[in-house]
Amino acid sequence: MKQNELERLLQIASQRLGTTPEQLKQDAQQGQISDLISNLDPVDAQNLQRVLSDRNAAQQLLDTPEARELMKRLKLQ
Repeated sequence: MKQNELERLLQIASQRLGTTPEQLKQDAQQGQISDLISNLDPVDAQNLQRVLSDRNAAQQLLDTPEARELMKRLKLQ
């Protein structure tokens, strides 16, 4: 993922999680995302935690046609 793609993704995710891109990036780098995902539906939070902790699952998610289409629409590809 290119730097500008990552920044755009952080922007979108931070808006949905009610934080700033900088805080989201810092929390993710420090492995402290539990506070952020506490705002999500419990099932969504559990699924996100599973995907984030499994590199293969994350890659599989990103490789789906739906994810590719979303990234294309968001200009992340």
